[in-house]
Amino acid sequence: MTRVSFCIPTYESKGKAKQYLFDIFYALSQQTNKDFNVWISDHSKDPYGNVYQACEEYSDVLQINYVHNQDNLGNISANTNNAVRHGDGDIIKIIFQDDFILTRNLVEELDKAFKPGIDWAVTGFAHTLDNGTTHYNPKHPVWNDKLLEGVNTLSSPSILALRKDLDEYFDEKLVMLMDCDMYYRLYKYGEPVLLKDYHISNREHKNQTQRSYDHLLPEEKLYLKEKHDNRV
Repeated sequence: MTRVSFCIPTYESKGKAKQYLFDIFYALSQQTNKDFNVWISDHSKDPYGNVYQACEEYSDVLQINYVHNQDNLGNISANTNNAVRHGDGDIIKIIFQDDFILTRNLVEELDKAFKPGIDWAVTGFAHTLDNGTTHYNPKHPVWNDKLLEGVNTLSSPSILALRKDLDEYFDEKLVMLMDCDMYYRLYKYGEPVLLKDYHISNREHKNQTQRSYDHLLPEEKLYLKEKHDNRV
């Protein structure tokens, strides 16, 4: 069985997806531990567009599995779940297409972290502007009691890894708080292992999700309050 599956939800992203994926694929090609594969769930309308082309160009370097997903178009939670469902590794590592992998030892550190009894892990992260040449504001994920209110001190889903056999998925009614809800639910398995290195960098740009859907926050906060028995 493959040790780690990198599960990447994608779409054409106004023509930028190919370069975004090249950044990830290059970082994966440099990993010290090669026991991993890649699963792409593509919400692009064209099954042979820039996402597919990026996968084809790296097919001789990485084990990339491409799935053209036309269900629930535009729903990031649904597309992420589709990638996760297809992932066949013991460890599911989520990464959004516009984020960066900063280190060569991410697979190695995940392999070490997931000892028997460990169900999920999070990693240190930083931020970058669109070109990814500089990274700033490095942080470690930390728990807080206001996750369901949208106070996300853990960061985006790109920091998350979990065991495949947990069979946990993102709530497809959520966009902005999909990660907060998932982290809250995962705590029933205990605290995550923290990979202290800054393995991930969140790319900041004008088309990122939190800038496009922030109007949904009040509605999603109310939904989470009701979903989790008014625990907010």
